[in-house]
Amino acid sequence: MKHFLLPCLLGLSLSPALAQVTVVQSDMPSAGDTLRFSIASGAAGIDPGAGGNNQTWDFSSLQSQSQYVDDFLPVSATPFTYVATYGLPFSSSYSDMGRLDNSAFQVPTIPGINLTISDVYNFYKSGSSSFSQKGFGASINGFPLPIPYSSSDVLVPLPLTPNSTSSSPYNFDIQIPTIGYYGREAVRNNTVDGWGTLITPFGTFQTLRIRSELVYSDTIAIDQFGFGFQLPEQTEIKYKWVAPDYGWPLLEITATTLPFVGTEVISRVVYRDKFILDNTGFANSFGPSQVLIYPNPTSDVAMVKSELPTAGTMSYAVFDATGRSLMQIERGIQPSGTCMEILPLRALNLADGIYFLKIQHGTSRPVIRPLLVHNQ
Repeated sequence: MKHFLLPCLLGLSLSPALAQVTVVQSDMPSAGDTLRFSIASGAAGIDPGAGGNNQTWDFSSLQSQSQYVDDFLPVSATPFTYVATYGLPFSSSYSDMGRLDNSAFQVPTIPGINLTISDVYNFYKSGSSSFSQKGFGASINGFPLPIPYSSSDVLVPLPLTPNSTSSSPYNFDIQIPTIGYYGREAVRNNTVDGWGTLITPFGTFQTLRIRSELVYSDTIAIDQFGFGFQLPEQTEIKYKWVAPDYGWPLLEITATTLPFVGTEVISRVVYRDKFILDNTGFANSFGPSQVLIYPNPTSDVAMVKSELPTAGTMSYAVFDATGRSLMQIERGIQPSGTCMEILPLRALNLADGIYFLKIQHGTSRPVIRPLLVHNQ
């Protein structure tokens, strides 16, 4: 009887929300996952709110400024240059997946130095004790370079509970061809500073909030100058709300701390979202009745007829109800007048339901049309 009563009494002392919110490795992203996010407008005026127990964070009024899709790829599907660093099991930087993220790595602007960075891939390792970044790769002035970290940057300590904390120091350095050297010393401190209910346009969730503080100092050496210099220490704060089944943050608010003042200035707000339909642009280019999709419903193929006011490229994409891209077709310059396109749907093996067709002409805003699939 004693063995039975003690767990019961302990269970009564915990609130239901606290007992339920635990995030484990199986909740984190894995290779093949595709997640859609909205970037919120008016980030500077958004308050992350207070931490603490049993909070309600109501962000239901967030407005989407734009959207993007995060694709978590097998390392073998990233540029070949990175596979030797992140794709070999015996490598200390071995990773489970990569993700294209051009907002992830920025070098401070250096007057007189032409430095172009593009195609940034972050590389991640998922384990029972943490979800960590092992490094990244970037095309710097046209040279794709793998940049592994000296040790893991822990993004989410696991299992994540209301008492979780972590600290992960790391560094990296880059020899930039024809330019010089760039390096960073950093430490990330994670603390779960609250738990409770998160409300966004995507839904309502029981979450844990991580306050993730990244303190870093960069060093730059320019070959043509013959010397290097260290930049002032910077602090970046991320408030990240995570939940079971949603290990990648449902909401992430990024702030920087002003030197000597300590005030947090919000710079970016991103939240998990559904596919947002936008029918405003197509009519301006084509007219409200100059697009025809038939047959609709369909099963094997769909015909798209468009009347083009000017010559321009055409593109077609089919999405499911979650915003996952199923088909993309790119066409070159099409002449003005009637444009016909046949979409081969049979190969997609689509189940019965509602899908969406995105059509874009040149640089005009895309139009979205419902596409009904009914198999005979």
